This record gives sequence, structure tokens and C-alpha cells, in this order.
Amino acid sequence: MIHIVINEQAKTGGGSNLSKLTSLLSKKKVAYKVHKTEGPGDATRMVRKICASGESADIWVVGGDGTVGEAFNGLLLPSQVTLAVLPGGSGNDYVKGLGLPGNLVKCAETILAESGRRGYDVGEVATFEERGTVRFAGSCGIGYDAKVCHEVDNSKLKKILNKLRLGKLAYFIVALRQVFANPRFAATVVVDGVSRTYSDVIFLCFMNNRYEGGGLKMAPSANPCDGKLSVVMAHGIRPLRVLTMLPKLMRGTHVKHRNVDVLSCSEIEVITDQKQYLHTDGDVQCVTRHIKVSCLPTQVQMPACGTEYSGRA
Repeated sequence: MIHIVINEQAKTGGGSNLSKLTSLLSKKKVAYKVHKTEGPGDATRMVRKICASGESADIWVVGGDGTVGEAFNGLLLPSQVTLAVLPGGSGNDYVKGLGLPGNLVKCAETILAESGRRGYDVGEVATFEERGTVRFAGSCGIGYDAKVCHEVDNSKLKKILNKLRLGKLAYFIVALRQVFANPRFAATVVVDGVSRTYSDVIFLCFMNNRYEGGGLKMAPSANPCDGKLSVVMAHGIRPLRVLTMLPKLMRGTHVKHRNVDVLSCSEIEVITDQKQYLHTDGDVQCVTRHIKVSCLPTQVQMPACGTEYSGRA
């Protein structure tokens, strides 16, 4: 039995996407049950309920990265559940990072054809303020990228562009504006008991996946199976220079800049001098100045298709 958890509001064409998917499963004579989300938190509750049964099950999550993040928050680990992620949003960064097809039907066919399973990392961020602890699938960030997510979510621009199938453009437009509007901050970063303070920080990203923000290759060396976070931090770069780096983000070559630091770790703590927006999988969670980000010791089982990754040592 495949449990389809679908967010039909993630982008236009949700209803037709569901019909294409169910038609494929019916043709393949695969039993399924559809769970439609209607609002924030629904995917979390649905996945948790399926996991709580204690039975073996396949869950297919169809939606944007925010829906995928919600599904990860509903996982009861360890469990008998196998999770699969299919494109249904405007960005689909997590799907892209796994090397799966961007077309929903082709992605479903690829998953159905794969019998192997592989463990994938689950990220978690603890805030020391009102939000508590939140899991993430692909990305977590504080500073510039989170402020972009906040502005996009609170504007009509994304909805309008989604109707034109140009949802990614909303992030690009807002990203350009926030290069000048978003204030810099100081941050103390603690890794393996060693702390270092940076000034003029633009953003800190904590990645399981390579992509965020609708196709930006934020962490080109990230491996979603290795038990490590790929941390990317930009600091001390003038706004006009940041503008010239935006195209490099698409290719992942921004990490070569001398003021972009990249490190790999299983846990990291960050304390900022002023509150910053925090996002997980593109959804803003809160404003905070103290977080601890980690890669959980227990992985989620997913189909071993798409890009080949090496697992934990």
C-alpha cells in the first residue's frame, strides 16, 4: 500500500498531477490511498499517524520543499516506513538534489522501478526561544536566505508567478532586493567545542541537500547520506560583489570565494548579536539569535534511486 500525501496547493496543476499519478498506479495495479493536505502541519500529522500504526508502509510525499519538511517532522524514527519524495511544488530542491526526474510521472516510474533502499539524513534545528525543535529534509538557514523566504511568503508575487508557472522567479526578484535591504550581523560559531566569532555575516546555511531557493546550488559537496551537515557561510562581502555572486550560486562556484566558508560537521551551534529569520526547507520558523543544528543519528529509509551517494562510514 502506497500512502500518497499530497499538497495540491503547492503550485498550479495539483489536481491534474494527482490524477496522472493515480492513473499510473492503477495501471501498474499498485494499491494506494490519498491523503490531501489542507493547511500547515497537515503533512506532519498524516505521516505521524501512518508511522504510529507500526506497520510497513510506503509514503509518497507530493508537494514543494515545505511539504517535504513537514513530512520529515512527522516521522517516528526508527520505523517501518519507507519515504519517497516526488515533485509537486515550484522549486522541488530536495527532489533535484536526489537526482530524481523533475516530471512527476517520470519520477514515480523511477521510484516504482527501484527495489533497493538507502538511509537518508534527517536534520534538526533547536532554537533556544519560542519555536523549540524543528526537523528539516534538505536545508536550514539563518540570515539572508531566510529573510528572502519570509518576504516571498508574505507577498502576492509568488502566487501570481505560480499561476504563470514562474514561481522560481519570485525568489530571484526578492533575492536581488534583499542584497541591499537585509542587515548584516555578527555570529559566534561553535563546532566540536571550538568557537569563532565572525562579523558582517550575510547568511549561514546548514545543508543535507545541494540545492535551496529554487535551484541555487548552495552546497555543491553536500551528501544526504553521510551523517554530516554541509555548512556554508558568507561574510564580509560588499553588496555589489554579492550581486555578481548570485549567478555563481546557480553553478555552485560561489564556494571558491575567499569570504565563503564551507565546513562539514554533525553538529553546530550559532549565537548571533541580533535576532535573525530562521527557515527550514524554505518555511520561516521564527526569528532567533541562538540555534543548535544537528544531523540525527537515525536516518529515514528511502528508495535508492537517483544520484548515487555513499552512506555513513
